[in-house]
Amino acid sequence: MTIYAANNPPSGNSTPLKPWTKETVKVTDGSERQLGKDAFLLLLLTQLQNQDPTNPMENTEMTAQLAQFSQLEQLANMNSAIETMTGYIQAQNQFQTLTMIGKEVMAENDQLSITDGKPDVEASVITTETCKLVAYVVDSKGNRVRQINLGTVEPGEHKLNWKGENDKNDIVADGAYKFQVTATSLTGEILEDGVYPQVAGKITSVSFDAKGQPVIHMGNASLALGQVIQILEAGSLASKEEGEGEGETEGG
Repeated sequence: MTIYAANNPPSGNSTPLKPWTKETVKVTDGSERQLGKDAFLLLLLTQLQNQDPTNPMENTEMTAQLAQFSQLEQLANMNSAIETMTGYIQAQNQFQTLTMIGKEVMAENDQLSITDGKPDVEASVITTETCKLVAYVVDSKGNRVRQINLGTVEPGEHKLNWKGENDKNDIVADGAYKFQVTATSLTGEILEDGVYPQVAGKITSVSFDAKGQPVIHMGNASLALGQVIQILEAGSLASKEEGEGEGETEGG
């Protein structure tokens, strides 16, 4: 529908106006409406040039406007300094993150990885009540690779002990995987809360996303820095007591 002005009604030969779309109407972020220091100074000079000679601007009024201009310039310089400082802090944080390469971490995550036929990550599940646990390892396309029955477990941490095998006990291809867990109460109800996935492994590399936030890699497994709950020296995981929690009891 085309709307015409009341004083210019359409005739039989009128050409319809173009509709308002993002292609015909320029869309901006509003920055052109912000009064910067250059625009403020131009406005002040224009005001001086076009003032009434018989009623010139009072000295106090001009002083007040110059003071406003000075404050505006200081704010602009401060904003520029803050942006520079923010960039420096971000670069410093990125550099510090690189020092984590080679260390071992524990994180709240469900990512798994296989490199050269061996797992890069140790996976476990933490429960807050007695339940029956079944874990499923899936590939990057969501296809089930392995079923791990942990049986009835007490509250605590329970390791999956996945060795990189599928349900046929063949070693899977190198790549990224993840695990999903189904927890059932002793009364047969599926537990929605109180079940938390956890992984542990050595950091092999660090990358940065589009916003400059660090992404940690353990082989083909990736996780955000905010998911890390503990950082350990290399070799700490291997020295931990073996047999902690429940292991894999049944596949398929």
